[in-house]
Amino acid sequence: MDAHQFPEVAAVASAIRGYLSRNPRASDTAAGIQRFWLPPEVGEVALPVVEAALAQLEADGLVHRLEQVWAPASYLSARASGRADPH
Repeated sequence: MDAHQFPEVAAVASAIRGYLSRNPRASDTAAGIQRFWLPPEVGEVALPVVEAALAQLEADGLVHRLEQVWAPASYLSARASGRADPH
């Protein structure tokens, strides 16, 4: 799912960017982001849409995916992880 082909993915990516701008040290799993980070005006969003938005934000260098052996992957701001793109 590409944000350019699916407006819902773009809307979710925008909501996640907004959340991270207000909460720069936040981190959560895709399911947690789906449940707690998205504002009511975005509405119910399927988990694959959230995952596609996170993949797009990761490709853009805005979020970092943190893999953990004992838990599902979590996502955080690339700036908070120390991996922000210097450009």
